[in-house]
Amino acid sequence: MKKRLFHRGHNIENATGSPDDWKTTINGAAVKNKLTLVKKSIDWWCDMKTFMSPEKFGDISGQSKQFSQKAEDYKGFKLINDNGEPNGWYVMIGNRLLKGSPAAIKKHLDLVLLKRQKLQQRNG
Repeated sequence: MKKRLFHRGHNIENATGSPDDWKTTINGAAVKNKLTLVKKSIDWWCDMKTFMSPEKFGDISGQSKQFSQKAEDYKGFKLINDNGEPNGWYVMIGNRLLKGSPAAIKKHLDLVLLKRQKLQQRNG
């Protein structure tokens, strides 16, 4: 029995019923692995516009079981740490990825918000 799912604009299917046999195509590349890893690969493509194979997430998943994902909201931005390292925090600003310690990221975000505020004052 063929199973099909739709995740973030991608059709994922499993024709054999095996948990490791989920398939899809991401940016022209055929992908086959466990459903959770295929979905992570799709999410990575949708968020970063860079292809990462599910096997690479499989290597990471062994480490991430030791750490729970941490997230913090700061002035409308979501800071995330999913590897447990002190400098393993990241945030998306528009289409840019900013990585580092929470203090460094917050300092940079404050500068970005200050620049935006000054631009709004000039234009409005």
